[in-house]
Amino acid sequence: METYSNLKKLSNDLKNLFQNQNEKEEENYFDFEIICEQNKISFKTHKSILSSRSEYFKTLFKSKMKEYQENKLILKDVSSSILFPILNYFYSGKIKINSENAIQILIFSSKYLIDDLIQICSKFIKKNLQFETVIDVLKLSESMKINKLLESCYQFISKNLEKFIKTSFFLELEENHLNSILSNDDNLINEFKIFQSIIKWGKHKSNINQIKENEKLEKEEKEKIQDQISNIIQKIRFIDFLKKNLQIL
Repeated sequence: METYSNLKKLSNDLKNLFQNQNEKEEENYFDFEIICEQNKISFKTHKSILSSRSEYFKTLFKSKMKEYQENKLILKDVSSSILFPILNYFYSGKIKINSENAIQILIFSSKYLIDDLIQICSKFIKKNLQFETVIDVLKLSESMKINKLLESCYQFISKNLEKFIKTSFFLELEENHLNSILSNDDNLINEFKIFQSIIKWGKHKSNINQIKENEKLEKEEKEKIQDQISNIIQKIRFIDFLKKNLQIL
């Protein structure tokens, strides 16, 4: 017995099925619609494809919720420019990841439980980490519990720590992030330089906290003044009301 495969043709056939969904003869092949609320664009899909590619959709269809009954899902948190390549990937197994879409595709994949896309995006982001992006990626991977990408961010910072502490991005680190980085035994940097950078970071955070406190006080003061003005206006209106009624009497 011999086994033959033509995955390229299979990929192209499924891709064409998805991309030709607006052709009349193809319409009856689809059984589920996904609508992007942001720009009112919809995509026809197949429940079988969606459930095989995403744990989120598998659970959704098993539960037979409203979306399953109506054969429709409205997404409020994604644009068609992000959803289209993801759905196209579901069918074809191919997707183009770049610096413009990687983060958004990662966020969507994390929310809708597309494990292989999480790995693909994480790999791309890890490969293209820069001082300008690493803090945002660190916070994002932490919030989404993508531990491998989070670890990659820490490794990137530790590896480039001597240069990184000289940038303004270093000051954006949260205290728990700074502790994790400084506790890394692989840091090859003069302790005095680390101490100086911590002092600088601490001063920056103190200034930020002071600004926030001032903004809070300013907001409270404005609200207090607004309340006082509102009370004065109400008293004036009440006096006018009394004057008019006294004149009538």
